[in-house]
Amino acid sequence: MRLARYGTTMSFAKVDHWIGKTLFVPPIIKLCQLTRQSQFAVARLFWFIAALDGLYRAETLVGQVIWGGFSLVMMVTASSRADRPTVSFMFFRLLAVLLLGLDLMRGVTTGEWAGIEFWLFVLVAEYAATIRTIPPRKIAKLAGKQAAAK
Repeated sequence: MRLARYGTTMSFAKVDHWIGKTLFVPPIIKLCQLTRQSQFAVARLFWFIAALDGLYRAETLVGQVIWGGFSLVMMVTASSRADRPTVSFMFFRLLAVLLLGLDLMRGVTTGEWAGIEFWLFVLVAEYAATIRTIPPRKIAKLAGKQAAAK
């Protein structure tokens, strides 16, 4: 019996594409349009925020040193090469989605929600890196609002 004939199987690429297209890419595009930053600058910004969150949550001296070093590296890359294209790997995005799901289940069962934001920051950074072009803001709406204000 072939399950593929009935369309019940979905490839990892399709799952990744659906998650990005429906959950992450539209808000990232809006953020890029509002701030007039490139998607690569937003990706590096959210990696920097994720590194700072890791530093905040580090409990040992070794963890603080590692996350502090990562934060410094991300700060330098976010400031020096903000608009240079970056890459994102589907395996890493799906792994982050899986870990976010596990953290969400842990939060539901134990009530401990701390740390979930880290995976959201990572996913926003990774899906921002997948965007190749940012469409321009819709001028018609802005022109209509300006004309109504006069």
